[in-house]
Amino acid sequence: MSNPSVCNLSPADVDCSGPWLLHPESPAEKLIPSLKKHGQLVPVLAVEESGKTLLVAGRARVAAASKLGMDVLVRYIDAADDTEKAVLHLEENSARLTDESLKLSAVRFFAARMDVAELPKTVAPLLGIKPKSRDMKFWLDWMELEPEYDELLRRGHIPLAAVSVLIKLGETDRAALVRFFEKLSWSRSNAVNFLTWLYETSRRENKSVVELISAPAFPAFESAGESESPKDAVTRFCKAAKELRYPTLSELEKVHNKIVSEICAGTKWRVEPVGSFETGEVLIQTRFKSREMMQKAMEDLESIAKFSGWEDLFELGRDK
Repeated sequence: MSNPSVCNLSPADVDCSGPWLLHPESPAEKLIPSLKKHGQLVPVLAVEESGKTLLVAGRARVAAASKLGMDVLVRYIDAADDTEKAVLHLEENSARLTDESLKLSAVRFFAARMDVAELPKTVAPLLGIKPKSRDMKFWLDWMELEPEYDELLRRGHIPLAAVSVLIKLGETDRAALVRFFEKLSWSRSNAVNFLTWLYETSRRENKSVVELISAPAFPAFESAGESESPKDAVTRFCKAAKELRYPTLSELEKVHNKIVSEICAGTKWRVEPVGSFETGEVLIQTRFKSREMMQKAMEDLESIAKFSGWEDLFELGRDK
């Protein structure tokens, strides 16, 4: 290396476009007051290749120096290839927040340049992931998904754990499911349940997921998040997928809810089945925060206990 280990350069002479710069650039404005008062206290890191200075860490410092018309202090280091530059970049930025978007960018970057089997040992520690953890397995499986899912993950519309089911589906089925996540943000439990119910139903019925979600009985998704709240849309899709997976249970729940709505009308009492209708038992409950509310609840309970619908509730799901 012909250059001295540390030197001053014009910011324009520092190439900050390397794909190994995985962290998003920090706002340069935050550094300007310190640069004005104290100058640059910590040099940026760079390598020299083919007469060019390629930045490895310190984009915000380069940008701030450029705004102030100052030279930037550069420390040259050795890096054999882009993979090593990325490792050095992540190590230098180890104190920064590591979110899902950064992890995705990093795993994609390294997976394209090295044996995937080496990722847990080499990359996981740099991203705060335990090499043998379930999350690391999720990231390795995610590398098999199509690019459309990358964007959904970055936007927070689909959780990483969804890959545990997506990886079991064919490419055509995965492509058909993208639209359910484009406009809606799904929680981990809702996304995994929704996908699991569709996958298990497709296996049982020997049908593709495309066939299941294209059936007239499955709710349309075109207006999701427009004519209803996003939360309601997710609930609607989950309900439809669950009904496909558990048709008998879903029918029992519909009958149960109809009977309960008649029994408990005008009261705050709630009645729920115990053990998925397997025991014939129900749980009845309410809430109150004063003696007056408690007295009213007791009067309501005495009143609703007279309804004949209770016998129908107790018989739901029992073998005749």
